[in-house]
Amino acid sequence: MTTRETGLDVVREMMGGQAATKLGASAASHTFGAPIAAYAVDQVFADIWTRPGLDRRSRSLVAMSVMIAMRQPHEFAIHMGAGLNNGLTLKEIEEVLIQALPYVGYPAIATALAAATEVIKERGLDAGEHYAGHRGLL
Repeated sequence: MTTRETGLDVVREMMGGQAATKLGASAASHTFGAPIAAYAVDQVFADIWTRPGLDRRSRSLVAMSVMIAMRQPHEFAIHMGAGLNNGLTLKEIEEVLIQALPYVGYPAIATALAAATEVIKERGLDAGEHYAGHRGLL
């Protein structure tokens, strides 16, 4: 298996077939930004996400924490979805937000909460018996 195939397999497992197809096509396109997509597949997913030091659940926790700190709601949502696919629970993701709170502050957490709410709705997790809802901070 090539590095590219390994990376696309990881993307497929974490983010679904559509994301893998789109990222793979972008990486192979020879258009503007294609080298960046290729680095993402080959280095980030094929190399870093497959290292033996942390499992995928742990890597998802780290990635979400970084996206919270950087106030990147779109990327947080992507990594929250991947984290759910990697076996994280909503309670564990909520704990990431709580753990990050004293370090990044309420505005960053509020931004991530809004993105998390959208992921929860998109996945239909708001209909579960263990989900009491989210009303925002204010």
